[in-house]
Amino acid sequence: MKKDIHPQVHTDALITCACGNSFTTISTQKNITVEICSACHPFFTGQQKFIDTEGRIDKFARKMKMAEEKKLQAKGKKTAKKGQGQTQDKTSLKELLEESRKPRE
Repeated sequence: MKKDIHPQVHTDALITCACGNSFTTISTQKNITVEICSACHPFFTGQQKFIDTEGRIDKFARKMKMAEEKKLQAKGKKTAKKGQGQTQDKTSLKELLEESRKPRE
């Protein structure tokens, strides 16, 4: 077997949680910081925590409302342009190509 390939094991590794709880265990790292532990996890404590301040349904409804408003604004701009008396030449691409191929006099 190869020598010195295994990491160093610390028997007194300190695990610290964001809630303030800390305990010791065996690990390859000397100090470990975690966000949640068994002392503050809702499954173990029985308390429910709300992390999301705005619900997903509310976010979705707000986005849909903004999209509808943008559609109405775009539609309003199109009708305003047509109402200004701008005339569009209704020639097809085929007609344009035929005109370009005709010899000029």
